[in-house]
Amino acid sequence: MTYITGFHAMEELVRSGKAKGATLLVAAPGPRIKKIAELAAKTGVTSRTVTARELDALAPDHRGAAIALAEAPAGIELDLDTWLGGNIPENAMVAVLDHIEDPHNLGAILRSADAFGVDLVIVPERRAAKETDTVARSSAGAVSWVPLTTVANLARAVERLKEAGFWTYAADMGGQNLAEAQLSGRVAIVLGAEGSGVSRLLKERCDGALSIPQFGHVDSLNVSVAAGVFLYEIRRKLGAPATRPRSS
Repeated sequence: MTYITGFHAMEELVRSGKAKGATLLVAAPGPRIKKIAELAAKTGVTSRTVTARELDALAPDHRGAAIALAEAPAGIELDLDTWLGGNIPENAMVAVLDHIEDPHNLGAILRSADAFGVDLVIVPERRAAKETDTVARSSAGAVSWVPLTTVANLARAVERLKEAGFWTYAADMGGQNLAEAQLSGRVAIVLGAEGSGVSRLLKERCDGALSIPQFGHVDSLNVSVAAGVFLYEIRRKLGAPATRPRSS
């Protein structure tokens, strides 16, 4: 059993319609929790009152409520080949995550991906953070909305993107200044894990590399912070994304 405890994560999970068969466990019905309970009732999610002690045992990180699911929530899971064969926007933006293993970083990246209209996030099957309550909370519920695909081979995925007309770039400190880069059409940015960065093989497969100009004393930005900067600036250069469903 998986328990989702963050207010944003619970609310967006219910809004997304992916909480079918789940149960909202309520121990302390404050204003935020009452709002979530009202949404749950509208979407057919069962609510059940429990004691604080019961909820402490099931979901220690709760703030008065939790959603219990048989399995961890999934984002909008897609097949890469099916997606590439569909109606891809001319200014599509894709984020390729090269072995991001920290769930907090993955959640924060998904939050930025939702905010800046990323059309697809690609993650590897192995050596990558899995969707958990930590990811859901860190993403503020964005995990329920961001289109996501899991692939066995990231290098092959990058090649498939290039075949579909994407310009592919590795995030790298030695790359071209992001602010000065002329970006247009379909763009994919490859983001690497902290410390190791983008793997050599993936860098070699990309059309180029982009860097964020920095003026401080530390070596680099946290990958989730860097992702937010890259995704914002790339989206700004490409123009507004195709409309995707949003929460209301």
